[in-house]
Formats: sequence, structure tokens, C-alpha cells
Amino acid sequence: MDFIVQKIYPRLHLDQQLKVAGTRKVLHSAQGDWDSGCSLHVLAMAGALLGRLSDTRLVSWRRRGAEAAFWDRVWPFYLSGAAMDELAELVFELGWGPRPKVVEGTHRKVIMFCEDQLQRGRLVILSWRPARSTHLHAVLAIGFEGHQSGRTFQPNTLLLLDPAENEPWLASCNARLTYRSGLSEKYATLGTYVTAYSRRSVVLTGALSIWSSDGESTKKHLATMGETPRRRRS
Repeated sequence: MDFIVQKIYPRLHLDQQLKVAGTRKVLHSAQGDWDSGCSLHVLAMAGALLGRLSDTRLVSWRRRGAEAAFWDRVWPFYLSGAAMDELAELVFELGWGPRPKVVEGTHRKVIMFCEDQLQRGRLVILSWRPARSTHLHAVLAIGFEGHQSGRTFQPNTLLLLDPAENEPWLASCNARLTYRSGLSEKYATLGTYVTAYSRRSVVLTGALSIWSSDGESTKKHLATMGETPRRRRS
């Protein structure tokens, strides 16, 4: 019997609002309409899940501590945006752990990288562009969804936190990227990116994975959500 299940990053706590497990801190960091700081908002959410930031919404207000150090490093990129290699350097300079692994290339190559790193219990920041555009956008992959048959799990959809979308309520994510159709083993040529208000075809262009220097995230498997699995429709 096949089921559809979701596996998410262990430090996520699902409630009315998405929070960091063991704290009362709301996780979502919202991007403005005119800045290019999507990758920085995503990096802040990753930092909160790694226990490096205590409040993603106050980084520009704090005068001391981890949030202030984070803001001092990232603000020069806020209007122009940061590429994957620049984000990797920021993580290393902030002392959040080992230098992140970065991959750039074809859509299929990035998808394979995301699958591998999420299976290892790591967070993944990825960039995508609409199929007929060169405009890049960054999001945080916190888990995936797929078909579970016995002990075999085949993921087909990335579960994402998009800083440009509304804060997720009663949910683990506010965006989904499907890259495989049903039980097919083949990757689709394009990904289908779905939010509450839009659906579009996208191409993944790059990704980086982040993990804790103490190895905690790599020792834990992605937690299976507590809801009853949905039976696959015939």
C-alpha cells in the first residue's frame, strides 16, 4: 500500500504559526516588495533553525549579539542580493559551521543535490527562475513530500519557505516545488512551483546546504509529520 508522506526538518514546530522547536520564536522572515534580500531572509531562517539566531524579525534592530553580527555582515547585499557562493562565504564568516556545499548547473543537477542533502538532514537554500525569465529568487527547503511504499520512500516535491509569500499558518511551508510526476522515476524538465496564489514553471539554478558544526542535523533523519498519511489516489 502506497502513502503520500511529508518529511520535514526536525527543528520545525508546527502550530498556528511555524516556530523553532523548543522556543516561542516565529520562524518566518518576510521580504519587502522592492528589495533583493530574499536570499538574506532565507539565510536568517536557516540561522534560526540552526540555533544561531533567536529572532529573525529583529536582526536590523539589535545592537549587540548574534542578530547584530548577522546584520553587520549581510546588509551590504540587501538591495543587490547575494549569489550562492556569497551566501556560503557569509555562513563561514559568521561561524555557523563548516563552509556550505554549493552546486550550480542544470535543473536536474540541482534537484539531485537537494534530494541528497535533505536526506542527510540538512537545510538547503536554493535559487530558481521562471521558465521564461532570468530573474532569480531564493527559498529555503525544509523537507520534501513523496510516496512511501513499505520501506521505500521516493520524494517528488520540495517543501519550501518563501520569504516573498505570506507566513505559513497551520502548515509546514508556504510553497511547493514538484519535480517528479507521481511515481515516475524520471525528473521533469521543469519544476512546478505552487503557492497559495500562483502556479508557474521554474528552473532551479543553484543551491547550498547548511548544517550545524556539531553535526546534530546530520545525525537526525527528517521527522515525519504527525498527521495521518494520505492514501494515494487511484
